[in-house]
Amino acid sequence: MKVLRYQIRRQAVRINVCETPWDLDRFIDFVEANPVMGFDTETTGLDWWNSDRGFRIRLAQFGNGVESWVLPVEVNPQFKVAAVWALRKAHRLIAHNGTFDQHVSEHTLGVTLEELAPKVLDTKIFAHLVDPRQVKEFGPGLKLEELVKFYIDAVAGAEVKGSMTQIAKRYKVKKEAIWPVVRTFDEEYLLYAGMDPIWAYRLLHILMPKVPARSRAKGLIGWEHRLAHVTALMERTGYIVDVPYVEARIAELKVEEEKWVRVASQWVENVNSDKQLIAAFQSFGFKLTKKTAKGNLSMDAEVLDSIDHPLAEAVKKATKAAKWRKTWFEAALKGMDSQGRVHAGINALQARTARMSITGAIPAQTFPAGDGYVRSSFLAEEGHVSVSIDFGNMELRVMAAASNDPIMMKAFLADEDLHNITAIAAFGPMKPGQKKHDKRSAGKGTNFAIGFGGTWRAVTDGFGVPEEDAKKAVDAFWSTYLGVGRFGDKLKDEARRTGYIFTATGRRLPVDRRRLYAALNYFIQSSARDITARAIINLHRAGFTPWMRLPVHDELIFSFPEERAKELTEKAARIMEFTFRGLLIPAEGEIGERSWGSILDMEESKH
Repeated sequence: MKVLRYQIRRQAVRINVCETPWDLDRFIDFVEANPVMGFDTETTGLDWWNSDRGFRIRLAQFGNGVESWVLPVEVNPQFKVAAVWALRKAHRLIAHNGTFDQHVSEHTLGVTLEELAPKVLDTKIFAHLVDPRQVKEFGPGLKLEELVKFYIDAVAGAEVKGSMTQIAKRYKVKKEAIWPVVRTFDEEYLLYAGMDPIWAYRLLHILMPKVPARSRAKGLIGWEHRLAHVTALMERTGYIVDVPYVEARIAELKVEEEKWVRVASQWVENVNSDKQLIAAFQSFGFKLTKKTAKGNLSMDAEVLDSIDHPLAEAVKKATKAAKWRKTWFEAALKGMDSQGRVHAGINALQARTARMSITGAIPAQTFPAGDGYVRSSFLAEEGHVSVSIDFGNMELRVMAAASNDPIMMKAFLADEDLHNITAIAAFGPMKPGQKKHDKRSAGKGTNFAIGFGGTWRAVTDGFGVPEEDAKKAVDAFWSTYLGVGRFGDKLKDEARRTGYIFTATGRRLPVDRRRLYAALNYFIQSSARDITARAIINLHRAGFTPWMRLPVHDELIFSFPEERAKELTEKAARIMEFTFRGLLIPAEGEIGERSWGSILDMEESKH
């Protein structure tokens, strides 16, 4: 047995590395004596679904606050058996970003998500409930290295958690390439691995008492763990890729890119060379002033948009085609497993407001809005159809209900046109016989902009409303919906006094003192997220999880059997809808054909 020693704030910790099966007797004694353990895995990468293409688990680590055990499961099947026994024996397992380690354990050790989820405590969830701010927002962050530096030991965190970068340099590879090539018994690697369960164990004991009493009383700890389990099940199922469709899009985008590269070649050799583009535009007489963070002249999208020249247009179109091809279509092919499925990373608890995000081969939040071009890459099961169920005006309804603004509440309860009401307030009554105010777009833009924390600029930029009209509409909003203003002021006062606000679910949201105006937006966005989270959990309880594919903002995507699609869509929508402070947040479904994109294409054809 190899033994490594380290110190955390002068306290000695011990890492035991099994080298032979004889070492397992002491490991078994450790597990028997520690029903609650930190747990982690080291693997060849992040693509846990790709075991058919070489993904494997290398190490399994278990520990408490002062001691850990590292099992090199890749070198001896008896170590693998011992790791499986320990996972099933443990009463509680503490892991950071535990969903990943659960996927790894299921795919490489055969211990299922269903077995592990009830016993996993995820320190990322606890960290978010304590303080959800990223390091760039002057918070502790949510990554393990960041949290160790902030809560445990800044020096040790940098030295150990940052060591893989140094190990990669020693092996002369990039950090992302080190995981499959580092030697199993490399002592720096073993120290890095062996400390992870110790960090997780200590973090939980530091963070748990810091979770606000109101969050605990509302059951947020268990709620977020249940949500993480359901989204992990969705990740496991994956989404079928329409390979012929994707390959056709790649081919056409390559043609598009090459076309515009040829146009640009009249002036530059490389459309991706800022140096060449800057020289060309300066030779045309354009004055470039915007600088990068490093002090160089910028050639970003804003600069290109400001230049009226065929070269600028060609560069924008060439780079757009290349970006779409690589980011969406080639990523889908690259991320497929052997069954032709991609497995999105569903970050169920992400932004400051807890708003979910999706990463990996299906970065759904980046797909073009209202367009099935990219979404058509993904298919429901054979014999199924794609279904989208989304909430109606969720943010605005949350705003109305939370503020109890009488005009807003009346509009929703009486099914009146809120956007029209805002337009009338800004621009005067409608003409006799007129069905909708001709400035309704300004009213609509204003309502949504305020809901998302924007100003008149957001109305202008997002909805194409002239500046003068946008300013009038925003002023009219605040003078019309006085209840919203009072509620926003109440939240600002709370944030000014305490540094944070609480939502209806008991979630504590820090508010920067220089941005107190953001408190209203945080409340609305976080409440809307929690309504979606509630829907996902309730759908799981009702047995819908095998049909759920993705949560995208306030929308859920399903794969329903075609013959039952209408029935299941109606049932799921009724489960999802929610009455928030006396106001219904309705949910409505759209049934498409087999591809996800067909839903939007069919909606477009209706108009």
